[in-house]
Amino acid sequence: MSKIKLPEPFNRIKPVHIKQKTVKTGETLFLQGGKTRGLFYLHAGAIELTRETSSGHSIVIHRAYEGAIFAEASLFTDIYHCTAIATKDATVMECRRDIVSDLLQNNLEFTRAVVLKFATQIQESRRHIELLSIRSADERILNAINSGLLVDDISKLANLLGLAQETAYRALKRLVDRGQVIKTARGKYKPVVSDS
Repeated sequence: MSKIKLPEPFNRIKPVHIKQKTVKTGETLFLQGGKTRGLFYLHAGAIELTRETSSGHSIVIHRAYEGAIFAEASLFTDIYHCTAIATKDATVMECRRDIVSDLLQNNLEFTRAVVLKFATQIQESRRHIELLSIRSADERILNAINSGLLVDDISKLANLLGLAQETAYRALKRLVDRGQVIKTARGKYKPVVSDS
């Protein structure tokens, strides 16, 4: 039995109803069109959700990173609408669909907490789309730092923002040179706080 703790409210699911899985880089967790088993918590690694279009093109619809809940729609449909592939060795926790559905149906406190969790994820996704729509790498990086998104390393931030690592480093240097951010240590930056 796993010692990994799921975030609120999914930590209320009994451990017997949660399955820990390891997915190696390049391996598939589930396939588009496959029968849904439940939703997932990504404890470590990275998972890319892709959808094959009617014209046969594969498009990335979501990238899940450590701490993310994904495949939420599986609670309300019988088949997965995308394929989940590990882009970095991953440890995931599978929360059984029938158990989560039963809690949603019969536990108002759990239901409210799930709605809040999903609403927060939607807000984060919208913020991410907003950041990606910024054309200038400097402005994209500056907005991300001001939003508190630089919590790990520069490569993860660059990946999140759809930038090459080199582009991110060059943008950070320009931002520091212009006095828009402060470099506090190697790979660590903070926003400049104005006095007004």
